[in-house]
Order: sequence, then structure tokens, then C-alpha cells
Amino acid sequence: MGRRLTSRYALVVHEVTEKSAKIWVGALLPSLAKPLNWRLVVRKVNSDDDRSNETGQTVKIIEHLKAQGDVWERPFDRLNKRFYKIEIIDGLESGQDYIVEFVARVENEWQILEKSFLTTLPEALPSKHGHPFSVGIGSCFYSKHDGGRAGQAFEALYRDPALKPNIKFLTGDQVYLDIGLGLYPLNDEDCQDRIADDYAESWELLRSILRRGGTWMLADDHEYWNNYPYLQGFNPYLVTLGLNEDFKKRWEAAAKRGVQVIQQIKTLRTFSIGNDLSFCVADLRSERTDKGFLSERSFQELLQWVNNLTCPGVLIIPQPLIAGKGNDIDKNLPDWPQYDKLIAAFQNGNHDIVVLAGDVHYGRVSKVKIGNSGNKLVEIITSPMSNLSELNGFAASVPDVSQALFPVIPIPGIPGNKVDYLGKVTTENKWWDLRFPKKRTTEHFMTVDFYREGKSVKIKIRAWDARNPDKKTGLPKAIRDFDISPITLK
Repeated sequence: MGRRLTSRYALVVHEVTEKSAKIWVGALLPSLAKPLNWRLVVRKVNSDDDRSNETGQTVKIIEHLKAQGDVWERPFDRLNKRFYKIEIIDGLESGQDYIVEFVARVENEWQILEKSFLTTLPEALPSKHGHPFSVGIGSCFYSKHDGGRAGQAFEALYRDPALKPNIKFLTGDQVYLDIGLGLYPLNDEDCQDRIADDYAESWELLRSILRRGGTWMLADDHEYWNNYPYLQGFNPYLVTLGLNEDFKKRWEAAAKRGVQVIQQIKTLRTFSIGNDLSFCVADLRSERTDKGFLSERSFQELLQWVNNLTCPGVLIIPQPLIAGKGNDIDKNLPDWPQYDKLIAAFQNGNHDIVVLAGDVHYGRVSKVKIGNSGNKLVEIITSPMSNLSELNGFAASVPDVSQALFPVIPIPGIPGNKVDYLGKVTTENKWWDLRFPKKRTTEHFMTVDFYREGKSVKIKIRAWDARNPDKKTGLPKAIRDFDISPITLK
């Protein structure tokens, strides 16, 4: 469902609920003109024929006409030529497929500029005999050598009714703003222009992903700069930021606009699938200080979510929890005392926790008992969708299975338990491919299927090659030797 079009307008599906969807419509390319008369046409998909033909019953039209005034907003307040509008489409049915068309009047005719596709949240998890509630996960998208292949792989999966993700989480580094930053300070307009260009390039390549299914995004360091908010250590891209405090503030302010306006990221967002499953999407990057990876207020909200769980919880964060301490040039979550309190809350709770994370440039699935409780942690790391290359490619990595116990760094009152590594994504190292200077993890994304079996919730985890489709089916190939049995959650 969802053929590739030639439009360069953006129509991104952000969060969906049982009854509504948030749509980001506009343009990040400065060459595109603002439509003065335009609509969002919402179509309900009622049949397989509707799905195949990308049409359906018109159930809502949101219309903006020139005579009513210009409703477009600026994603970057110093730039005139890029524009957007957030529309909340409500009154939808739960668990239902919809198509949203961005339509503009051109010379007295209404023309479709772009389409997006979404499924609202179900009222409850399906049984194992139905289509599971499927979640896509991806992170770390370096645009240089992708060529749209990650988007094409996701599109092929989405068009297969048996494999289609209902929603997806992009857990950080959707852009690499600090790569090629330059050795000169920029004024406010230049900072915004440079960052807007980076978003325009990445969003165009990710378009087939962003317009298919609800999307929750998180910020990691490269939405700002490497190891944000810190500047310790030598990094050629950060030299000017470190030498010019005013430039650093201008860059940070422009980067925050990208995070908040384009990616629509908030510190904490929660939603549930009936009484079966609770999700918390937590930005553990943007509020970091020496005191914590979250402000104290936000951290208490996160603990409240953990403490109030009445079903398995799914925590979506930018970095893994099964990790040791970092260093001055690459901080990890255990570097903050809040980490110890979070793991203690997991131990004191009554339910299992599934963590979805990225950042580390490898794919790995782990399972471990949490302290002296009967709860377990299932951690799913998905990184990267597109690898760094050339000189930046030395940051590539391979799966780390060296941590024997969790917590890796001892926490008083929480016994360490053996980590069971269930699966890891393959690696590549072709000596003749000079773009990639060291061994790296295969570009990939994952899906996690949630379903009920009796009174239990189960998950099935799959990993998909983002660069090598099957020549017969066009589907992305499953990652080799990545075969994990379904996991039961409590």
C-alpha cells in the first residue's frame, strides 16, 4: 500500500490514537511554492481493492482557501521559503486503515500532491490467530550512500498485509547535523538554513517511511551534535562550537526547532493498547544536564509510568540500558544516578519491560531477569538504517555481547543477573568497498509483533536488511541467522 510518487512535498504521519492522527504537511525544500488553496482528503479503506488502488470512501475534508488567509507556518522562523502546518484528523475508527491526500488547486483543478497511509490504534491486542499489532523500529540514518533504499525496503514491507507495521518508532539520529559542520561560525539565518537543508535531504530519502504509518520520533545526539550537550574531547566538527559560545547557542536553538517542529518530539509521550500493553516514548537526550538525563520533573513522570503499570511496559529511548558507563566523549545512561533509580523501579514493579533503543550502530536482542524480582527486561537495539562512511565510517560498530551481567555497573540492592543474548544483526567488511573503512553492522530495521495468546502477551522480533531486497518478491531479506522464538511477557 503506497506507491512511490514523484512529489517532493512532505506529508508525514506522526502520532496516531484509536480515533485520531497527527499530520505534518508542507515543504522543507526552499524551491517549492506554497499552495494557496489546498485540502487534506481523508479516505477510509474498506476493501482489498481500495487498498490496492490507493483509494477509499471520503470521510473527511480539511480545506484551506486563499480567501480565508494564509495558514502556513515556518518551521524555521528566520527562513521564508519553507513551510508547514500540523493538522489533527479526528473522528476516526479504531484499528482502521486510512489514506490522507494532500490536494491543491492548480489552474482551477484539484491535483493530488502527496499521499500518506495510516492505521489507527486498535482497542486491544489481537489474538495469535489475527494480524498482530506490529511495530517498526529504526535509528541512525546517515544519508550519504542510502539512495532511498531504506525507504524502499520499508515500503515493500508495508505493502505486504501480513508484514505491515501498524506504527513505528525512529529512536534518534534521523539526521546527522554535526557531520561537515565546518570551521566557521554562522549567523542565525545560516544556522537554520544549514539545518533545514540537512532535514530536507534526510526527509526526502526517508519519505517512503515517514508517510506510511504513525511515527513517534526521538532525538539522540546527532540531532544536535556528537555527545550533546557536552563538547569534551576532540572532534573536528565541534571545534568551532567549542571556541565560539554565541555560535553554539545559535546552533543549539536552530537544532531544537528541528527536533520540536519537524520531528514533533516531546519529552514524554505515553499511550496504551487497551489493558494489554503500555508504551512510553522518552526523549532522554534533549533535557540532559550534569544532574540527569531528564529534568527532575520529567524523571518523576517516567517513574510514575513505571510504578503505575498494570500490564507489560514498552519503553522507547534513544540509548540502551544494558550498557556500562561511557566516557567524556560518549556518555551512556549509567553515567547518571537517575539510571540506578529507574532500574530499581523496574525491580520493584509487577511487570516485564521491553526497551526499544538505537544509537550504538549495531543490532542486538537481549533478555535478563531484573534484580531479585520476577520481572524481566527485553532489550531490542536497532542501529543503523544507514551507516556512516568515509572518515566518519570509523564510528561504525559490531554487536557487543561482552556484558555478562545486568546491571553492568553494580547497583546497591539490585543483584546482577546473567544476560541472555538472543540475537544479533550480521556484519559486513568488504575490503574493496572504500566507502566503509572498517567492519560494520548490516543496515537494517526491525519489527516487533505483539499479540495475545490466552492470558499472556507475546512478542515476535524480526530484523530486515535495509539494502538488499529479495529479487523475486521485492521484500527486504530477513537478516541471516536472526531467528528468535516468541517471548512471553507478564
